[in-house]
Amino acid sequence: MSHFNKHALLFSIVTLFLFNQIFAQSSCLKFEFENPIIVDSASTIVIPISYNSNYFSNNKIANWEDLYANLIFYNFVTDSSKRLFDHNTYILIIYNRYETFYNKKPNKNFTKQHFFCRVKNVDYNDNGKIDEYDPAVLYVCDIYGNNLRALSSPSENVESFEIFEKLNFAMIKIQRDANDDRNFRNSENDYYYVKLDLKTLTFGKKIEIK
Repeated sequence: MSHFNKHALLFSIVTLFLFNQIFAQSSCLKFEFENPIIVDSASTIVIPISYNSNYFSNNKIANWEDLYANLIFYNFVTDSSKRLFDHNTYILIIYNRYETFYNKKPNKNFTKQHFFCRVKNVDYNDNGKIDEYDPAVLYVCDIYGNNLRALSSPSENVESFEIFEKLNFAMIKIQRDANDDRNFRNSENDYYYVKLDLKTLTFGKKIEIK
């Protein structure tokens, strides 16, 4: 190998190494704070943490969907805070952006006692990642971020929910995996509604189109 070719090869190796280092750093997900939400005017606000991934990230769901990584419950009386989830996950946007855009009153995610959120944290289709075809699970905690638990099954996709606090119930729209392919696609039009009692946090009977 000529002296020139050796230098050219060395230059290529160094360039490739530096590119990989830069790419590895740029592909790391970064986070940013969203606007705080008052859930208890006497003590508590929720501060969402959103993904701020760049173009090179291989985390496609964070790139193309509106998701929070976590939620911080901050008590401004005691000056203390806690994260809702121990590890960052994929929390679907709290407010419906389209309702806000069209000047409609956005759906709330909380009542005087409970805070609700839809979370993608189950690799239901076993493809090694969370993506748009995995289900959204409905979670609930109190308005201080305590007693977190899942309400819905990870085998179904919670499409939406609307709270009617004065009537003490919420309406949940749920999608089923109609063809049992372990993917939830828009083309699978198998939905039902169900009432959630806000006092007992129990579901009523399914409302279906047959």
